[in-house]
Amino acid sequence: MTTMALDEVDFALHELPGDSLHQVLRGFRERGPVQPTRFLGLPCFVITGHKALEEAFLDEHVLPGHRMYQASFEPAIGKSFISDPDPASHLLFRKLATPAFRSRAVASYEHSGLAALANELVDRVADRLADREEIDLVRDFTARFPYLVISRLLGLPHDREDEFHTWALGLLSYREDPERGRRARQSLSDFLAPIVEERRRRPQNDVISELLQAEVDGRKLSDEEVFSHVRLLFPTGGETTHGSLGNLLSALFLHAGAWERIVRNPGDIPAAVNEGLRYDTPIAVLPRLSRSEPTTFRGVDFPADSWILFAIAGANRDPEAVRDPDHFDLDRVQPPNLVFGRGPKSCPGIHLARRNMAVALEVLTRRMPDVELVDRAAALPRRTVLRAPAALRVRRR
Repeated sequence: MTTMALDEVDFALHELPGDSLHQVLRGFRERGPVQPTRFLGLPCFVITGHKALEEAFLDEHVLPGHRMYQASFEPAIGKSFISDPDPASHLLFRKLATPAFRSRAVASYEHSGLAALANELVDRVADRLADREEIDLVRDFTARFPYLVISRLLGLPHDREDEFHTWALGLLSYREDPERGRRARQSLSDFLAPIVEERRRRPQNDVISELLQAEVDGRKLSDEEVFSHVRLLFPTGGETTHGSLGNLLSALFLHAGAWERIVRNPGDIPAAVNEGLRYDTPIAVLPRLSRSEPTTFRGVDFPADSWILFAIAGANRDPEAVRDPDHFDLDRVQPPNLVFGRGPKSCPGIHLARRNMAVALEVLTRRMPDVELVDRAAALPRRTVLRAPAALRVRRR
């Protein structure tokens, strides 16, 4: 990658499939951990080094985690612990909301529900696979599984799950299509309102009931706060799990013998999940906004309201933190990675995300052990903010 090519990169406009993203991030990292670049045609900075990015995640003074969320998703999703700038209020929100995702409802669903749902999705394509037809694991599995998991954890009616998925995609499209995002927010709120009212009267073993019952220092979540935390599950739990699972399957199919190894040795699935998250993370580049006045980070001056790109994919392949970082290694002793962030805005759903991936991989390797990839180019992870393969077309050998 030449210097001129690096200077032409736009992390929003260029898809950078497969290794091309990592070549670009390697080039920037070799220049220094904080470098100027472009995003949507606008000047910004990218942080690529592992140590520098860890510092950036923890520096809420220079790089506050709430500002980009407020500018991009809050109008569609609503206020949550991510968007609250006040540390005390943020902590209260987090104490109220996050225990629901480590609750009895989640634990019981992890035990049997995840595998049953994964099998349900495979059942839908089993006949086509048996006839040696081609299926697309993105369309038929990875783009559906995490959203169905969320709807089941929330205790939503099964016959509305397709609508639920449509509203989720509408919320995620807010930056590109604000009107679609607002319509999705209203439709989802109208759908949730009677369910929330019913769960207040008669709690069930689900996440909505847990959110409604949570109480800290006499404070409970309002209906709108429950709605916003349900909406927040889409980008944080749905789309990122879609990407992380797709990227993991891509790596296993594209590296000779890796899929067959997991088929033979399902005990290696946890290692595969960890290495997959490090090797191609679902949020490769996380946009943030600096403070609303000029500031400095690691000797680099940031103008007020600068876009700063947290290149998690670059940090997770930093040779100062990871030995032989560009090698997909199922035997790797995992170094600390930054997939789920650091600091007060870090992702609270780490455990559930890993379990989703592990259970899905266990079911897929058991139910379709003899599949092979049909289109290698389409299977390459692409894009930066939400990174995933366009398709995973497979058929039986």
